[in-house]
Amino acid sequence: MNSNLGIEDLELEIAGADVGCLLWDLDELELAVRQLALYSHFSEHFRDAFTCIDNAASFWLEDGRYADSAESATKTMFRLRYPIREHFCFSEPTSLPRVIRRFLGINHPASDTQLVAAYALIQSVCAIETLANWLFDLELSLYDLGLDLVEQLRQTDPKQYLLLMQRERKRKSDFEIDAREEFAVLNGEASKILMLASLYQQADYTDVSRNDFSASSFLRGALDKAFAEKASERGKAAGKANAKPGTIKQENTKKLFEDISKAAKSQISADPNISETELVKALVEQGKASAPTVRKYLRKGRFLPR
Repeated sequence: MNSNLGIEDLELEIAGADVGCLLWDLDELELAVRQLALYSHFSEHFRDAFTCIDNAASFWLEDGRYADSAESATKTMFRLRYPIREHFCFSEPTSLPRVIRRFLGINHPASDTQLVAAYALIQSVCAIETLANWLFDLELSLYDLGLDLVEQLRQTDPKQYLLLMQRERKRKSDFEIDAREEFAVLNGEASKILMLASLYQQADYTDVSRNDFSASSFLRGALDKAFAEKASERGKAAGKANAKPGTIKQENTKKLFEDISKAAKSQISADPNISETELVKALVEQGKASAPTVRKYLRKGRFLPR
């Protein structure tokens, strides 16, 4: 593992705000999200995700302050979120701490509870990123009508500006569907993982209060059994749905990923210094897919972050 992963600031931009640390920059992030023109239409979504982040971060508090390893652990896990998620997808849900320790180190000082909570925090941040950046990109697209005109309208006639935003939103409704779906998946995963962190914490408290360290093994064994049954049910359902490896959906997904990757290579070759925002916008304008979908496949192809 690269030891610098948990030291350098993150190269993450959400709603135009730079997020260098998932713990310390949350106030600025929430402020940036609240300034989005259509924030009120999605306030419940954002409130739910930020609540999950706050709850997840609280697991790292020790005597009123974050644990010494909190910042480096969350930064490293965020940068490695894709390989962590890939390994986690093929493991039992209660194996998440072991999966994370493969990347952070088996002897990392954080507790299993804290590592699981950190992953829930990261999933919530990604959910906010998906929804907020779609709304932010929607506003940016308005400026194609004329930078000075739209900016003047935004400052002098907010109602008319909002009406213009609604028209743009309706015109790009397919992008909204993608953003909403991805947000729902990520935020749903975050909530489930946060629940898992709470169960780990209860097991740890049981050990301490009873002075019986077999209690944790019993509770975790019960969790393994419960999640294994659920995983088995999901596996059977998925098997029926994907009995044929070459389904149309899989083929279309593969083709879309290849198209986006090819277009990204072309853009980067033409302009090696192209920013993340400009790259996503260029591919969206080419009609490859919505901004959230383009961003998802660019990350999968390791074209982002830039």
